[in-house]
Amino acid sequence: MKRINWGDLLLSAGFAAMGLVWLIGARAMPMWERETPGPGWLPFAFGALLLALSVGAAAQAILAPAPAPDAPGALRKPLLVLGATLAAVLGLELIGFAAAVFLLLLVLYAVAERKPLLPSVLAAAGVAAALHLIFATWLAVPLPAGPFGS
Repeated sequence: MKRINWGDLLLSAGFAAMGLVWLIGARAMPMWERETPGPGWLPFAFGALLLALSVGAAAQAILAPAPAPDAPGALRKPLLVLGATLAAVLGLELIGFAAAVFLLLLVLYAVAERKPLLPSVLAAAGVAAALHLIFATWLAVPLPAGPFGS
């Protein structure tokens, strides 16, 4: 009898719920403005993609072999990833884009993946800085600034 990987299934359900939130939020915005996609098109596409990938991951969690039931911490990593992602999304307006992305990546690298602290800090800072440079500077996308103004 095949065991279900409950941690991956729970993580998939969490990401599917986030995809549904994106889909519902996108429906409140116009999808098309004349001949071009409107502001609701991209969030709708991302929500649909996240939902579809979550369904695929859920199917894999059900069909692929699960870790042994006595494997310690089988739920730890998926719950940590889900919790860190949720905290980053909820804290985005409060602490700003760059800080939220930095903290999310730091938790994922250092805590979830158990990488050494210094490389984790450097990688998280580099990715957060690159994303800020690309979106805020080059593309002029207004990102949540937070109390630090970045």
